[in-house]
Order: sequence, then C-alpha cells, then structure tokens
Amino acid sequence: MSEIAIILQVQKFWSDYYNVDTNWYAFWFPFGLWLSCWLYATVSKKDYGRWGSLHTLHHVGAITLGSLSLYYNDDLVFNERNGILWSLSYFIIDIIDTLKSGHVLYAAHGVMALILGLLNFHLPILRTLRMNSKASYIETSSLLMVPVKKYRKPWLFGIFAVVFTLCRMVWVPFMAKDLIDEGLEYTHPVLILLMLFYLLQIWWWIKIVRIAIKGDNKKSEDENKKKE
Repeated sequence: MSEIAIILQVQKFWSDYYNVDTNWYAFWFPFGLWLSCWLYATVSKKDYGRWGSLHTLHHVGAITLGSLSLYYNDDLVFNERNGILWSLSYFIIDIIDTLKSGHVLYAAHGVMALILGLLNFHLPILRTLRMNSKASYIETSSLLMVPVKKYRKPWLFGIFAVVFTLCRMVWVPFMAKDLIDEGLEYTHPVLILLMLFYLLQIWWWIKIVRIAIKGDNKKSEDENKKKE
C-alpha cells in the first residue's frame, strides 16, 4: 500500500469514524490506555498516581486536543468531543485509583472534573463555547507537578506557583464569566459545580503559598533523614 493510500485511509477513518458524534473510538481508545496502564501498575505494585510520564501524556494530550478544537472551531474538522472523551476516560481511572489509595481530595477533584466533563459533553451551550477546550489549559500547571516533586528546587516551585495561579486562580473565573455572559444564572448547576471546583483550587493554592513562604517541610525532613 502506497503512502498516499495510507494517508487517505487515515483521513477516512478520522472523518467517518473517529471525528463523528455517532462513534465512540475517541473514548474507548484512551480509556483502554488508561485502564491497561492502571491494571499493569496494580499488578506490578507500581504507584499509578506517581506515574509521571503517563499523567503528562494526558495533560499534553488534553491541551493539544483543546488547542486544536479552539483553533479550528468547527466540529466537522475537529470535534470538541475528542478532547472531552480523552479526559473523561482519564478521570474515570483517576477516581478509581485515588479512592483505592485513600486520597480523598484528589478523588473529589476527579469527580468534579468528571461531572464537568459530562456537562461539557451534553449541554449545547458548553459545547458551542468549547468550554472543555478552554478548561484544558488548567492542566498546564499539572505539567509542572512531575519535575517539581522530583527535583524540589525553589526556583522550579516558584514557576509552578505562578503558573498555578494563572491557570487555576485567574483562568477559572474568566471561564465562569463567559458562562454568565451567555446568560447562565449563578444558581445554574454548572456554575455551582465550577465554584466548588474553584474552592478546591483555593485550598491547594493556600498550601502552595504557605510552602513558598515557609519552605518545603518534606524536603527538609528528607534531608535530615539522609544526614542521620
């Protein structure tokens, strides 16, 4: 098969099967990836929550899919549901893992992200505004979590704190404003859930500010253990 024929087959698969509202490849393909990796981590006693490269793959994928959706702004070219289903499948496994590990706040974050994703999928106004794609930029701060936890450098944490502030403390209210400008009442379930999500971000942001001011206690403890 020639390269041109392969390209045509890929284009046909994309336009006729993957990028359409009547097929679920956009969900099952990534779900199979997250599920198989979680099962592997469980069997091999690997900490799925600390599998940095895998979570980075989700975050980069979410931002990339969201950016493409916003750029084309045309579901016939790039369907908004592609990014939604990519992250929905991810958060299903994330919730299972965080509940299994006993991380209540992370599980709550996953549940809220999952419900917001479902709302982004089903509510026409959210699909039209491409809110899921806009929300994907929140994951920019998540991209820095792996190197921050690995290297624990003050300057790296400072960059993370700034990015977290911009992506979560500033960007989320802008998204809420878009919804309010479109006529959503403050009592609308979407805005209520978005507010709960934002409160969780505030909680984490306060912890980040405390670390920035007082230093990383965990790092100090680790260094003391090494000296002993």
